[in-house]
Order: sequence, then structure tokens, then C-alpha cells
Amino acid sequence: MSNTGAPVLTTEWPPDGLERVERCPACGSASRQVLYTDLTDRSYRCAPGRWCLVRCGDCSCAYLDPRPDERTAHIAYRNYYDGAQLPEEASSSWWHGARRALRNGYLNSRYDYALAPASMLGRAVVPLLPGHREKADEYVRHLRLPPGQPRLLDMGCGEGEFLAAMQAAGWSVRGVEPNADAVALARARGVSVTEDTMAAMSLEPATLDAITFRLVFEHLRDPAATLQACRRALKPRGMLWIATPNLDSEGHRIFGEHWIHLQPPRHAVVYTPKSLARLLSDSSFEVVELRASPQASWSFRMSAALAQGAAPFAKAPPLRRGLALRALLADVRARRRPATADVMIVIAQAV
Repeated sequence: MSNTGAPVLTTEWPPDGLERVERCPACGSASRQVLYTDLTDRSYRCAPGRWCLVRCGDCSCAYLDPRPDERTAHIAYRNYYDGAQLPEEASSSWWHGARRALRNGYLNSRYDYALAPASMLGRAVVPLLPGHREKADEYVRHLRLPPGQPRLLDMGCGEGEFLAAMQAAGWSVRGVEPNADAVALARARGVSVTEDTMAAMSLEPATLDAITFRLVFEHLRDPAATLQACRRALKPRGMLWIATPNLDSEGHRIFGEHWIHLQPPRHAVVYTPKSLARLLSDSSFEVVELRASPQASWSFRMSAALAQGAAPFAKAPPLRRGLALRALLADVRARRRPATADVMIVIAQAV
């Protein structure tokens, strides 16, 4: 199956910068079938080449074969942080302050934080508002504050906004990020960040209370090795939090090869709930919960732009009424059945 809409880049990836992937990176099976061929980078439009995505016949995830090798993979990230800068200070309006106080009151009650300012009304009001509750839960990535001086590592931390928030909430934080510009912004926020790749860094054993991956895990070339390193670094019963695109999602079912979360060649592996749960189990983790990160309105709009041949991050038109309704219904459905969400959140514990 080929893409509609001509890609901006038609040159080939450096031929000596490719590697074959003959077995599934998640489960090691050689059983597979072609899912899509002739994929191009139509989102960030900085990576040359055409790509094949195959689907594992055993665990059901999808992966690139061939894919960029370690030496040339950086080419696909050339404009990932273009124009990045520290955000302006948040609004000091009365309404913004009230919402923050309600959120903090909920988080203090639900996850044992002591955030301020906080309103006790939050513990009653926020649970009644699904959208606000989900945003609040993801603000701390569903992590309860352990006693003492808990330690948190965010893999692929980007500009460090999450780490800064968690440091203020009582965690001792550290990030890992390969992009120098993003590292500089994160450090400007006052958080400790190592400029490195996850594959290259070493972690001290049994020193961390939590490790998080937000829209990062799908980029990993050797997810099993990364999870093994995470397991060694976590304390017993330490928490692992992963938010990653879901190949079984409503959005992928509707848009197919135009689904925004395929992202060739940056996304090395795209998981299903089944394949990720199996990989975690094989790596000595127990899945505690599967949740949805409802964002179908965004992903449907970006995917529709790809289907129309538009650059999604610059020229994505508003969704037509029918698709906007389907996106709304997809998010409603995902709240009841997280296995259908465009982005799934898997919370696991070291065993």
C-alpha cells in the first residue's frame, strides 16, 4: 500500500546507514507479515527514504525493517526541537489560580502530595470531570509520592517541564535526553538532565522509585534491553509508567497508513496492549493498570491532514463535522475501553 500526497523528501536514506531487523524487537519472533510499504516522513518532513512496517505474527506489534542504524538515526530528528524555548509564565488570572488549586487539592488527596495552593473542594469536584481528572492524573503520571526522598527518572525528558513539576512536588528528579537544545532548556528549569541516549547510559541498581516514558518508548531500538536496565535500576515494587501509541486504536483503524502515530522512521516499534504487556512480563514487570490518554481530536486532525497530503503540524485543517464527532466518540469509548485509545498508558511494577 502506498501513500497519497507527495512527500517533501524523496531522496534515499544513506544506504550504508540501514540495518535489517529480521526478528521482532519485542518478542524475538521471526513470524511476520507486511503491514505497510513505501511509507515516508510526512509529519516532520526531515527524514529521507521510504520505509516498510511489518507486523509480528506472534505478539502483534509492528516494527520497521529495515531501519536507520545507530550511527545515522539522528538524521530523522533534525527539526524535532526547532524553535523550542522556555514557555511564558502561566496566566495569573483568578480562574487559572482556582483551577490549579482544585487540581492540587485532588492530587494531594489522590496521590499523597502537598501541593500548594490547594482547595479541599478538588477532591470532590475533579473526579466528577473526566477531562480535568485525566489531565491532573497525567500531570503526575499517576505516581503516588512515596515517603522519604523518592527518586524519579524520566527517559527522553525533552525540555524538562514534567521533571520541574515533579521536583517541586517532592521528588528527586533526573532526566535523560539526547537532544542538546532540549537539554539546555531542561537545565534552565533547574532540573538535572544527562545528555545521552538511553542505550548508552548506565543506571545504578535498585536506586529509583519510578521511571517514566512519555511518547518515547516507541523510539527504542532494543526495548527488551531497556526494560531490563530499568528493572535493575528500580527498587523492589518500583513503578514504571509508559505512554505510547496503540496500534489497536480507533485512530489507526480509521486512518491506516495515514495515522499520525506511525511516524516512520522515528518510531521503531508500535505496540498493542497485548504486545507491550507481554514484553513487560518477560522483563520482570507486572502490569498494574492500562489507561487511556484521550487525545483523539488531535490525532484525528493530524491524521486527516496526512491523508489530504498536508503538512500536519503547519497546515492541518479543522476536522470535518463527521470526523470531529468520531473523534469525540473515540475518546468516550477509550475511557471505558483503554485498549482502543490512540495513546495508551501502561502502569507496571517491578517484581
